[in-house]
Amino acid sequence: MAGGKETPRQKMIGMMYLVLTALLALNVSKSILDAFINIEANIQTGNITEVQRGDEKKSDVASKKTNDEGGENKTAVGIYTVMEKIDKATSEKIALIDRIKLLIFQACAEDLSPTAEKPICIKDRAEWKLDFANITKPGLSKNSEPIKPIKMNLNHVAKKDAYDEQMLIMGINENIMAPNTKAPGFAVWPAMEKFRTEICDLIVDASSAIDEDGKKYAFKDPKIKKFKDLADLDKQLTKALDASDVKQDDKGIIRSLYKGLTKNEMQDDPHEEGKKRHWVGGTFDHAPSVAAIAALSSLQSEILTARADAMSYLSSKVGGGNYAFNKVTSLAIAAPSVSGGATDTLRVMMAAFDSEKQPVVTPDDGKGKLVETKGGQAYIAYTAPSGGEIELTGTIAIKDKFGNLKPAQYSTVVKVVEKGGSIALPEVSVFYTDWPNKVTYSAAGVVSTSVSCRGCSKSTKNKSWKDADGISYKGDWLYVNRGTRSVTVTLQGKDNNGNNVKFGDYKYPVKKFPKPEVKTKSMAKSRGGFLDVGLGDAFNFKGIKYKVTGGEILGKGFSGDRLKPANLAKARPGQKIGIVLFTKRTDTGKKDIIDGVLEIK
Repeated sequence: MAGGKETPRQKMIGMMYLVLTALLALNVSKSILDAFINIEANIQTGNITEVQRGDEKKSDVASKKTNDEGGENKTAVGIYTVMEKIDKATSEKIALIDRIKLLIFQACAEDLSPTAEKPICIKDRAEWKLDFANITKPGLSKNSEPIKPIKMNLNHVAKKDAYDEQMLIMGINENIMAPNTKAPGFAVWPAMEKFRTEICDLIVDASSAIDEDGKKYAFKDPKIKKFKDLADLDKQLTKALDASDVKQDDKGIIRSLYKGLTKNEMQDDPHEEGKKRHWVGGTFDHAPSVAAIAALSSLQSEILTARADAMSYLSSKVGGGNYAFNKVTSLAIAAPSVSGGATDTLRVMMAAFDSEKQPVVTPDDGKGKLVETKGGQAYIAYTAPSGGEIELTGTIAIKDKFGNLKPAQYSTVVKVVEKGGSIALPEVSVFYTDWPNKVTYSAAGVVSTSVSCRGCSKSTKNKSWKDADGISYKGDWLYVNRGTRSVTVTLQGKDNNGNNVKFGDYKYPVKKFPKPEVKTKSMAKSRGGFLDVGLGDAFNFKGIKYKVTGGEILGKGFSGDRLKPANLAKARPGQKIGIVLFTKRTDTGKKDIIDGVLEIK
């Protein structure tokens, strides 16, 4: 533009256009810079969540290092030792990336002093000292939480749009195809590869540490740096796992961790067809300083997520017991009776059970009759005496992971009340929004009964209905607006003389109506099929139907409630793929977006 056989005036004009173009290219809009600042803030928040998630699992294992008899729990001790090694590897990588961030800010001549008027690095832990003047290894000392990245406020960065400085630190100022591997910032690439190896090795080390026969396991890291797509990555990883002496139970978590930490080292250059560029070059080339910091924080996020996933998996190896549960419910246990004005104690706990494994329940003679067993619970019918009390006893047993039945005795006493009233919700134990909450009630010693509700939006009196089992009920339907947290139902009646008798107030929590679930679990690739959605087994609501209006699978949308073979063309038999569905509840018209997993046959 400013060379060749041109007049001096033409050369001058050309040079001016060249300079103007460069200035326009450098003038990154404030909205884009603000977007990177917001991204960084969100990543920081997510990183703290991942730190806490991993810490909780580690703390759980630490609390189990001593068994109930006061001795050493060797499994917990072995697992905790491995967790400590994972934290050591994690803290090293987090500190390295924090160091690179600080070097970038140093190169941009930012004021890194914690006492600056607008500090970039925020003190957020008990012991914390920032060596910001060190030109080779800036970072924290007296760091009480080495797993946690340095908290930064990018709004305080003066040169938000600087990029030459960070490109020099990352080693790509001269060549994004082959970065300078000796540049301080490039160290992040081999560090991520090293962490991938370390965390997978430590998973198998944990299995070796707790193996009862003293067996040693080993994972042969294939050191994958190149793959065509996720399917090719999975294929290479499967081959490596098959060639390694890895415990079968560990293969799933190793696969997940390895894939989450793997990137293609050389990637297609979008600007020059047929050419490749290094991942570091593609990620940091001409990125503003705040964008570079956000990219480095995302690497810390990958490390912390891998650490939390590994901690969660290792925690499951300690104190898991021989039973598996998939449902949790609350239990409130009070004395069978209490005198008026007396003070008593209520026991409240969470109870876990497996809704897919039915318990074996046998009532003692004369202590009730087993009606049915479903959803992991048994239902026993009994006839109360005319007065006094009845004790219901028997045995309950459930199979453990090995198919063995372990029985336990159950016992409860029910007082027979001669005069009084009660309220029941035949379908559920709480109130729901967007649903007629069906309430039955009864009272003794009065000629009529009724209920009123404080917190309800409306009610329909004297309704009759049948539940899913065909049992008939009569009562009121109570409705609750969204946003209500609890309601109080009052039971009252009138005696023979027309006097009002109040039996009591019954407070119930309010929950949002549950979302539907994807009921279709598998589908033939060659035929496709219809998609079925509905409420989970834990919700016994009658008359609730949902219509599928469309969705998304394998990255493409579809309409209607049927998948055609064309929608599944890219799927493989045996593959489990995620699906997103748009649903509409037929009675209210409420729309929900849900997700599930389809196994392709």
